Amino acid sequence: MGGAQSSEQGQHGFHVLKVKENSPAYHAGIEQFFDYIVKINDIPLSNGDSKALLQTLQENEGKPLPIGLYSSKEQSFREVILTPSRDWHPNDPNEKSLIGCSIRFCSFERAGENVWHVLDVSPNSPAEMAGIIPYTDYIIGSPHMTLRNEDDFYSLVEEYLGKPLRLYLYNSEWDSCRECIIVPNHEWGGSGSLGCDVGYGLLHRIPRRKKKEQNEREEDSVNYSDTIFSAPDLPISEEEAELEEAKRTALPPSPSLPESKQATEEASSSNNEHQ
Repeated sequence: MGGAQSSEQGQHGFHVLKVKENSPAYHAGIEQFFDYIVKINDIPLSNGDSKALLQTLQENEGKPLPIGLYSSKEQSFREVILTPSRDWHPNDPNEKSLIGCSIRFCSFERAGENVWHVLDVSPNSPAEMAGIIPYTDYIIGSPHMTLRNEDDFYSLVEEYLGKPLRLYLYNSEWDSCRECIIVPNHEWGGSGSLGCDVGYGLLHRIPRRKKKEQNEREEDSVNYSDTIFSAPDLPISEEEAELEEAKRTALPPSPSLPESKQATEEASSSNNEHQ
């Protein structure tokens, strides 16, 4: 699978927001936040046809099904085999999902660009209290809103001053994803509301893992998909509610920003923004 497939499928797919433990998606190796479902049983999904996705899953319950994925982390396409099933949640009668993941239809054209690399973390700061790790943690999103550009993150932090803010983090050392809850504030005794420096842009993107490292991790049975967020689920905004199966949700518009704050990625890649 390569670049030709990108033009065939467009730049849209069903973004995997969360993978539940022991689910068919979990066992298929689908990675939450980085993977986009772009094909199912050789049927392209770039037009956002959630009915086709759901119908195909229902018709193939209990049968191995090829799923085409795009990884924003590896910037490549791959195919996995997934078997839709209801047997993975015998103790939860309220669980209806055949695949065990939450998804949302959106573009993945610049999905790997909007990440914030955590640099220095100040002692006793909100960032340190939240368990954020310097240099190997990357802020990749939030359930509160879709982060589409550099200023969206800073606007989100300002909006949640003094309130619990949920952030999704990727750690490059462990190749795993987790959720943290941080309370931005200016009363902790240091500079900024988070107490950490972050970098944004070309020089601060998630590093692509070398093939040797990936093979070593497979041999050690350490896989990104094995890591499920441990933080408790909290009420979130309606437009960002988790979608089970193939329910399509329109993305909320990005907040309006003054022209003076718009910066090109190249200009900001070398600058560390202090929060």
